[in-house]
Amino acid sequence: MNIKELQKNWNKFGKIDPFWAIMTRSNKKRNKWRIEEFFNTGIKEINEIIKYIELLDFNVPHRKALDFGCGIGRLTQALANYFDKVCGVDIAPSMIKLANKYNRHGGKCKYYLNEMDNLRLFPDNSFDFIYTNITLQHMEPQYSKNYIKEFLRILIPHGLCIFQQPSEQTPYCERSVKELIKSVTPKILLILYYKLKTKIFNLPRMEMFGIEQKEVVKFLEKNKAKIVDIIQNKASGPNWISFRYCITKE
Repeated sequence: MNIKELQKNWNKFGKIDPFWAIMTRSNKKRNKWRIEEFFNTGIKEINEIIKYIELLDFNVPHRKALDFGCGIGRLTQALANYFDKVCGVDIAPSMIKLANKYNRHGGKCKYYLNEMDNLRLFPDNSFDFIYTNITLQHMEPQYSKNYIKEFLRILIPHGLCIFQQPSEQTPYCERSVKELIKSVTPKILLILYYKLKTKIFNLPRMEMFGIEQKEVVKFLEKNKAKIVDIIQNKASGPNWISFRYCITKE
C-alpha cells in the first residue's frame, strides 16, 4: 500500500469509525467510544511516558513536542499538559478535521496534514520531544524507516524521540484462531480476499507490519542515533512482539 493508498484508507477510517481505528478495543467498535473516556486514555499514556522519562533521568526541554500519527489528537492534547507547544501530524484529512474539532488547547496545539512519505514541512532540529505509538506498525517498513530518519533530522541535539514498532508475530501457540487461519492461508488468497471485501463493502483495512528488533537497532546505529533504552511492550496486541525505542542524537 503506497502513501496515497494509505491516506485514502485512513481517511475512510476517520469517516466511518475514527475512535476505534485509533484504539481498537473489540467492545468499542462501531463508534462506541465515549469522547471523554477516549481522551482520558491519552492522558494516562502520556503521564506514564513522562514518568518513564524521569526514571531515565533524561532532561528533555519542554518547549516543543511532536505527536506523529496524531489521529484526532488523543495524545497531542495530553502532551499539551507538559509542553509549551505541541504539533500533531497525520495523513488523513478526516482525522485532522476531528483533531481541530476536539482541540481544547487553542494555539498551543497545531495540527498538520502530511501527504508525503517524509516530514519536510518541519525544518531540522525543530522538536525537543517526538512521540509516536501504534502508528508505524500500519505502514510498510520502507515508509516507517524513512519517517524514523526524519524523526532524527527534526529532533534537536540531545532531544528525545520515543517510537513503537512491532518486531515479529508471536509463536503460533499464542495467536488467536483468526490469526492462525490467516497465517496458513496463502498470501495471494488473502490479498484477493481483502480487495474483494474492500470493493464490495467499501471498507478500509488495517494492515500490520513488523521490523525485527535487530534490524531496527542496526538501522538506528547506521543513522547515528543514540539508543537510550528499548522496552518490550504489548502495544501491538497479543499477536505481535512489540518494542518501544527511546533514542536521541548528539
